[in-house]
Amino acid sequence: MLDIISFLTQIPIRKEVKLEEVAAKTYLFPFAALLIGLLVSVVAFASFRFFVPVIASLLTLLAIYLISGLIHLDGVADFFDGIMARGNRSEKRKAMKDVKIGIAGLFAVIFVLLVSLFAIETVCATTFNCDLYSFYTFASVFIIAEVSAKISMNTCMIVGKGFEGVGGMGTLFIRSSTGSRYVVALLSSAFIALICTIFTDPFRFFIAFTGIVVAFVVVWIAKKKFGAVSGDVIGASNELARCVTLLILAIL
Repeated sequence: MLDIISFLTQIPIRKEVKLEEVAAKTYLFPFAALLIGLLVSVVAFASFRFFVPVIASLLTLLAIYLISGLIHLDGVADFFDGIMARGNRSEKRKAMKDVKIGIAGLFAVIFVLLVSLFAIETVCATTFNCDLYSFYTFASVFIIAEVSAKISMNTCMIVGKGFEGVGGMGTLFIRSSTGSRYVVALLSSAFIALICTIFTDPFRFFIAFTGIVVAFVVVWIAKKKFGAVSGDVIGASNELARCVTLLILAIL
């Protein structure tokens, strides 16, 4: 679990993380989502208590990336650079692996950040009461969003089998993923989502699994455009799933 937290967050628990150990324990991703969601909730709760909604939303979004890092956001940029690149699959994969960000990747990152920002403002800018139930409501939003993001990555790994390409971090994670490990991740996600929704809107329980749908769409696009599922694809699914989940919560 310490390796998982060190890999998925910026919390300095361990200086060196063995990727092989992380890849073998991806079924623990939902519990890392619980930790990230709780930490973000504390920032969100304090921010919306003392600042206007726009500033509070900005601070909350900043907290998400200060805690979880930017590695998966980079995957969004690479993923959309590859999609929009001209040429065959080989040329698209080359564009995705290019260290320089293209205009498509830049636009995608900005769009994801803006949608997340306005979704956070909408879903959190309600009548504020400084009590335990208000914090529970705040926490349920961000924990559900993170659980959705992490189960999206788990889904990408299991659905991407046979399309993992050769080499790279994504290949290691996909080959280490098994059906039994995915079921554990799914049940863990369901358990966490149940705890987060039992005293609030029960429909939010199902929203926690938005990431599964996002993962299937992302993998379908990756197979069609690149003929492979890479680490960038898995990382992109994390960011897109969180963004879509926050948007759904805001709409409903």
